[in-house]
Amino acid sequence: MGVFVVRASQTDLILQLAPSVTHQAHAMLTLLSRYNWHQFAIVTSQIAGHDDFVQAVRDRVLESEFKFIILTTAMVVAENDLQFLVGSEARILLLYCTREEAKTIFGYATKLGLTGANYVWVATQSVIGDSLDAPTFSTNPNAPPESAFPVGMLGVHFNTSYESLKTEIFSGLRVFSQGVEAFYTDPINKGVNLSTSLSCEGLGETAKWAVGDRFFRYLKNVSIEFDSGSSKPPLKFNQENTLQFVELQIMNLRPGATDRQLVWEQIGVWQSWKDQNSQLDIKDIIWPGYSHKPPDGVPEKFHLKVAFLEEPPFIKMADPDPVTGKCSPDRGVICRIAPETESIGCGEISVRVYFTGSLILYALNHSEVVRNSSFYQCCSGFCIDLLVKFAENIGFTYELARVQDAKWGSQHNGKWNGLISELINRKVDVALASLMINSEREGVVDFSVPFMDSGVAILTAKRTGIISPTAFLEPFDPALWMLVCLVGIQVYSLAIFLFEWLSPMGFDMKVPGTMLSIGRGGENTNCFCILIQIHTCPLSSCVLEPDLLCKEAKPGARFSFFRSCWLVWARLFQASVHIDPPRGFTANVQ
Repeated sequence: MGVFVVRASQTDLILQLAPSVTHQAHAMLTLLSRYNWHQFAIVTSQIAGHDDFVQAVRDRVLESEFKFIILTTAMVVAENDLQFLVGSEARILLLYCTREEAKTIFGYATKLGLTGANYVWVATQSVIGDSLDAPTFSTNPNAPPESAFPVGMLGVHFNTSYESLKTEIFSGLRVFSQGVEAFYTDPINKGVNLSTSLSCEGLGETAKWAVGDRFFRYLKNVSIEFDSGSSKPPLKFNQENTLQFVELQIMNLRPGATDRQLVWEQIGVWQSWKDQNSQLDIKDIIWPGYSHKPPDGVPEKFHLKVAFLEEPPFIKMADPDPVTGKCSPDRGVICRIAPETESIGCGEISVRVYFTGSLILYALNHSEVVRNSSFYQCCSGFCIDLLVKFAENIGFTYELARVQDAKWGSQHNGKWNGLISELINRKVDVALASLMINSEREGVVDFSVPFMDSGVAILTAKRTGIISPTAFLEPFDPALWMLVCLVGIQVYSLAIFLFEWLSPMGFDMKVPGTMLSIGRGGENTNCFCILIQIHTCPLSSCVLEPDLLCKEAKPGARFSFFRSCWLVWARLFQASVHIDPPRGFTANVQ
């Protein structure tokens, strides 16, 4: 469903009227975010455009504020192509293929146990197809056919019926007619002929539509309003030449007339023009396993690869039992110290140990490895005890392997080594060790809350004999003490005195039998001044500024500059002596 013009350079100029794979990928991820499913896998066939779908999903993951994790991408040609999903954490799978290819893929997935109650498959339009009945297959000619798709599947769908096709053809004609009208309305195209004059035998310029590129720009800028009763926004195109506003149906595969017959039923809509929180409108869903509760999207028990580096008492190693190759309870758990592939006498072998509770499974192809302490050891210690406890409480299995370069993790020439390198390169999921936390490491990996303080401290020799009376002066040199005592303290005392003197709430100076004023002294006066002129002379001999303060001594006034110094020194030495604290707020803050 598209209006298109083909350029001779083999680059198609296409306006797509049907929803693109980008829209479908956006709708699928919106569905995942609604149910808080963060991690998923992508499964495709060799269908044309499968790379575009994968890229559309990746682009949308980068743009989304919701944190998505693409665990893996699989292109299925044979049954083995799905094998690695069995041991992965993927429980949400996005499927892009044809309807017939989906039957084959689900046949493989059913054999591998990937269609159970904990797995949710989300399919594109190409999987659902034109018919809303799920495809069936029959293993027993005497029994009704069974659905080839698992119950509880979700999918995105748009109408591809014959009536819908006629509607899109009409929309295409409207786009074309409005584009032609806009082209000829523009004065710069006056006299330009839209006739192609193309020929299959044409060469050079006769094989190219001269004004095709220009006309395409007018088609792309077309905006068509829908009927007045419609709530849909106008038909427009975006920079990718696809529809700017799209509505998709959210489908659910659920039982039809009989339990064996499954049908696709619309359970909601996705509208691209609405904000993230209201794009999706969903009603009740039948989930896989005929459940009415959505799966968690993560395995009930997940598997972790754990790297470690020994350092007693946090992690220590001992030889396993030479006969059974197992670890006794007091020796800890099995941990691999050799690489996953190691060469011994008869050739290359694969060494891997899995833990599932108290059961230990060995994926080994040589019996000697079980009793060879150079391949694995028994690990114990404080960190191992924590790992075992976490596995029991959270519910996960783990593979414990020693880091191959035996380094903690430092950066050289821009590259990390050791445990940090294993984490950055995603070779392991967790690093378990008594690893020091620093800013460089915190910048590339996430640390847990520290669970133990190393107790590192600075020790000094204990003094003997009588402590000198001047020991309290030793922290500072004499010059600094002089600055503190003769400059800092006196300036501080003076500041308190001035703030207290000028404050309307503070003490007045106690000078018996005189008037206290601030002003300018006369010619025959003997005045004492500090910064501003403070007079201790008769009022008649002073020329006062009209806007300055003149205070008279009040009974009980006891604050002075010397009492300010006394206050500061008493506070400095924490002395238990009588002081007269200032009354002014500013002086108190000082």
